[in-house]
Amino acid sequence: MSTPFRERNPVVIGAISLAVIMLMILAAFRAQDLPLIGGGDTYTAAFSEAGGLKPDDPVRIAGVRVGKVEKIELAGDHVKVTFRVKTDSKFGSETGAAIRVNTLLGAMYLALEPAGSGQLEAGKEIPVERTSSPYDVV
Repeated sequence: MSTPFRERNPVVIGAISLAVIMLMILAAFRAQDLPLIGGGDTYTAAFSEAGGLKPDDPVRIAGVRVGKVEKIELAGDHVKVTFRVKTDSKFGSETGAAIRVNTLLGAMYLALEPAGSGQLEAGKEIPVERTSSPYDVV
């Protein structure tokens, strides 16, 4: 027969409770990496310039949000933009990408321009020849 809850060691119960709470907090911060919540395929696009794009900016196809920008880094003579498409949106192997203005205050988004047949393979890079950056007027 098990001991009643009141008679158990409160230090052990407190330690177990704190461990469970910490695991739940960690899971909440890493939720975007879980397959059901933050799944999707990761792609990259090479741009001649970043044009004000930032991580966590939206990725859109025909104005519909389908993902977000994960990372932006300098790769030699171009900028490599890594993004994740979270839906099962279809876009061909010749798809292009453009950085577009989202708001009057200068927020940007990554617009995918579907082209070609089939589906762009996950992990593939859209080359500089098929990307365009916005005009920047200072």
